[in-house]
Formats: sequence, structure tokens, C-alpha cells
Amino acid sequence: MQLNQLPKEWKLFETVAGSHAYGTSTPESDIDIRGVFQMPTNKHLSLREPPERIADAKSDIEFHELKKFFCELLKAAPNVIELLWMPEDCVRLTTPKMQRIIDNRALFVTQKCFHSFSGYAYAQIKRAKGQNKWINRPMGEERPDKLDFCWVIDASDYEMAQAMIRTTLHYSNIQKLIDANRFPMRPVPASEWKLQLQDCAVAKLEHTENMYRLYSPPHAKGVFRNGNLVVESIPKEDEWSWFRGLLIFNEQAYEAAVRDWKNYWEWKKHRNEARYRTQEAGEIDYDSKSMLHCFRLLWSGKNILESGAPIVRFEGRQLEELMKIRNGGYTHEELMQWVEQEMSELEKLREVSGLPHEINVKKVDELYLDIRIGETK
Repeated sequence: MQLNQLPKEWKLFETVAGSHAYGTSTPESDIDIRGVFQMPTNKHLSLREPPERIADAKSDIEFHELKKFFCELLKAAPNVIELLWMPEDCVRLTTPKMQRIIDNRALFVTQKCFHSFSGYAYAQIKRAKGQNKWINRPMGEERPDKLDFCWVIDASDYEMAQAMIRTTLHYSNIQKLIDANRFPMRPVPASEWKLQLQDCAVAKLEHTENMYRLYSPPHAKGVFRNGNLVVESIPKEDEWSWFRGLLIFNEQAYEAAVRDWKNYWEWKKHRNEARYRTQEAGEIDYDSKSMLHCFRLLWSGKNILESGAPIVRFEGRQLEELMKIRNGGYTHEELMQWVEQEMSELEKLREVSGLPHEINVKKVDELYLDIRIGETK
């Protein structure tokens, strides 16, 4: 189901979330919409699984189906827990069913929130440095070239060809190569080899991965054709004269490079340019927005342990600090020391917290069934 196919009557809740809800937005901030919808019960009885989530391509707009929403609440997922405490000026739509959930939101506040909020905070720390790899290592627009992942062990002279072909075909004469100080040969990049791969052909080298026997037959059509490596059958009587060495094609490394290249340009296409401006200018060496979210999660988790509710809208001194972090006002080392202090305080609060250790799943299930089908079991 696409987002534009979601019937209005299925929606239970819709709110502006993200930085606009936290109070940390800037004029360049995206607008994030989050919500909850309920599919008719008969849809859940169909052989076709109903969607758990409906979102746009960038996930700026995202709705959870009621069951998925409850499952995420049971996990104490911070981005879902906070939807039960949204500022009034952010809420675009609410319903009596959603109000029932909000009225019972204390059910989802347990010491489990300590683990989820601190866990998500540490994930933001990893993202702060992880995205930095792409920031400091921009990729070209051209797709990775297979030739950059090819190496050749040269045997282009007749004597070497004979010795190597006996070795590769029959696993013999290795000692002769060693005695002649000609083994082991070192691979060279295909781009530096004296012959061109478009003038060659390959046959699979038995019992190996990513290695091929390399030949230069007359009228060769090339090793790669239409982007694919083509393995050929070489006549036995011509192997001696056509053999030129061994080709190593690290296909796994090539495929990984292509995935990385695609992910980079997908990220580059959809990212908020303003978010990474200070990094690309070399002013800081981390993603400051990820570190903002790290402290937001730590402070919200601390408030749960102290007061039984997360912080969604930040104000005063905490908001000032979050914006200072967002603007690169601290070094990464300073922030990491601060994280350790906050985590130490969180741990102490957890030890004396009067919150239940786990969610009462039975009560939550009763609430879910009552909302979905009007029955309590």
C-alpha cells in the first residue's frame, strides 16, 4: 500500500515529529510526520499480510499499523514512546482510540526504557562517526570499474608459460620454478599489465575462487563483455601457445564497492545538505546532529527514570546545550566524556528507580484487543 492509498478513516493519529517537536529545528530542517493507522480486522484474516508500516521514499512521512505500533511500544522504542507525549501544537489528528492509548501510556514506562534510550543514544554515537566516512571520502559519479579489481600473474614468455601451465593444470614442476627464482610470481594490477584484457580470453582455474587461466587467442573478444566476465573453452592444442598467465578478479570486493557507491549516492541524493555543511568545511570531524540526538535520548531517558515521562519538547538550558552541540560547539572528545558522565548518572538512577522492571504484557494485550475489536480477553 502506498501512502496516498491510506484511507483517512483508517488514521488514528498524525503528528509533526522530529526537530520541530523537540524544539531543535532550524529554517532548513525537514518536516517529519508520524502517525498510527488501523486496518479493518478482516484485513488481518486475509492470506495477504497487511502492511505494518506505510511511508514515503525518504521516510519523512511514516505511519505504523496499530499492531506494529503496540509491538514497538512493548520494545520501548524511543521514537514510538515519545508519540504518546507529543506537544499539542504538533498534533494534527487524534481520535478517541488514540486517546485511550495516551490515557494508558504509563503502562509502557518501565526500567526497560533505560536500555532502549541508552542503546539508541550509543547508536547515534556510531552514526556520528560512521557518516563521517562518507563526508571525508566523497565518491565519484562513475560506477566502480571491474578492471580496478583485476590482477594478473604474468607468464607471457614461452618458458614461463610452459612452467605455469604445467603447474596450474597438473600441479607439478613447482620446484623448478622455485629453483629458477621465478616463483611465486607477484600479481600486478591489470591496468599495468603489458597486454590488454580486451585482447584476451579466460578459462576457469580449477579448485580456486576468483582465478582464471589467461590466454591471448587470435580474434579475442575480450574478458569482459556487456559488463560480465565471460569464461571460454580453450582448445587443448592451443593452450601452450596462447597461455599468458593467471587473472585474479576479486568479484566480492567489486560487488561490495558497487553497493557502497550506490549507498553513497542514495545518501547524497536524499540527505539534508545543511546538516553536513560544517563537516564538509572541515570545521568538525563528526555528525553533530547525531550527537544532538545522543544527548536528547540520554536526557529524555533520565527524565523517564526521574519523573516517569520522556522529554519531547526541550526548553531552557537543555535546549541551549542541544543547539550548541548541533552547531559544533564541542569537540568529539569533549562530547564523549560528557556521554560517560550522563551514562553514569543514568545507571545510578536506574538502581534506585521505582519503575517496574518490565511491561505488563497482559494488560497491554487487553488494551490492544479492546481498541481493535472492542473485546477484552
